[in-house]
Order: sequence, then C-alpha cells, then structure tokens
Amino acid sequence: MKEKKGFNWFALIMFVVVAYFATVLISQQVHLTHVSESQHVADKRLETAKSENEKLRKQLDELQDLNNIERLAREDLGLAKAGELPYQPAR
Repeated sequence: MKEKKGFNWFALIMFVVVAYFATVLISQQVHLTHVSESQHVADKRLETAKSENEKLRKQLDELQDLNNIERLAREDLGLAKAGELPYQPAR
C-alpha cells in the first residue's frame, strides 16, 4: 500500500474554495436583507406620498369649483357680494 507523505494540497484547495463560496453566499444574503429592508421603507414612503397626492388633488379640484371658491371667500375672508352684509357669528 502506498503511504502519502507530505502536505495534501487538494484538501487545502477544496477548503479554500468552499470557504470562498460560503463567504460570497453569506455576503449576498446580507446584501439582499438590506435591499429588502430598503424596499420596505420605500414602499411605505410611496404609500404616504400617494395618500398625500390624492389629498392635494382633491383640494385642487375643490379650489377650481366656483361655488367652493365663493364659499371660502365668504367664510374665511368675510367677503360679501354687493349689497350684502356679511354675517359674523359671536365667538
């Protein structure tokens, strides 16, 4: 039987290759976790922005309606048409 003398280079090379791929796999998993967390935060910000956008669109629609503009002028600014006396309730 043949006895091996010396260092086993094959085992060392296999260990290095396996260690390298394990390190790459772990670093990719960590990176994917960070990307997933960032996407979750971005999704929340997007939902908030969509909600705010919808609210602002409704305000814009209200401000383009002449009846609503007249109501705002009367209530908020105390304006009146010619010949009218503005009513201001006691506070």
